Amino acid sequence: MNDRLGEWGDHITLQSAADRFAAKICLLTSFRDTCFIEIMPQDQAPKRELWLSFWSEVHYNSLYDNKAVPVQQKPKRKHWLF
Repeated sequence: MNDRLGEWGDHITLQSAADRFAAKICLLTSFRDTCFIEIMPQDQAPKRELWLSFWSEVHYNSLYDNKAVPVQQKPKRKHWLF
């Protein structure tokens, strides 16, 4: 959950994000016994809801409603000087 390569986030990172952004974080996991986890902000009511998927010990991904999928912008062309 960190944007630096090789960095790992964990439950403490998710709790911090929930607290900071007043968000309920809904986590769909690859664990059989806990395939759905809700992380609530500790000192305030949630103002938004974020959905993530988590493949155990591998990767987090954000999840979107089909109607809310972000539109991908065309990449800007890069011009190189030689």
